[in-house]
Amino acid sequence: MDTHAVDLSAFIPQDTADLEILKPGGVEGTGWTVTFAGPSHPKTIAFGNELSRKNLRRSRLIEAAQVNGKKFKPEEREVDEVRRENVSFVVSRIVGWTPVRLGPGEPIAFSEEAATNLLIDPKLGWVLNQMTEFLAEERSFTKGSATTPASSPSDTSNS
Repeated sequence: MDTHAVDLSAFIPQDTADLEILKPGGVEGTGWTVTFAGPSHPKTIAFGNELSRKNLRRSRLIEAAQVNGKKFKPEEREVDEVRRENVSFVVSRIVGWTPVRLGPGEPIAFSEEAATNLLIDPKLGWVLNQMTEFLAEERSFTKGSATTPASSPSDTSNS
């Protein structure tokens, strides 16, 4: 066994990671914790596969149009449709959350329908933004840096 090998195991993404939603302004927590599926989680893989199938279908349509000497006319998309797709992406990665409430009434437990209804509301855009940023950050799902003999606190050879 080579004792000088770098251990990359600490950099392998976790299956899930938690995000506490911060109050607008981004400093103080709300107490609402959302658990997201990591890159290798089955939920993430399923959504990625569906997106790939959709893109492959679109590519086939473009290619068929070109082969037949026709112009491919891309579908027109509305702002609401793009927002719904963005929400769908975020919701596809949510595994669960601590119950949340909007004013008086019953707490909202996680379901994909409840998450979609909540996040599609423009008033909660600040929540959707935090979730999107969390998912875009590679480090969100890694445990942290691995320790190696050369980087241990007792090593003074680099001083």
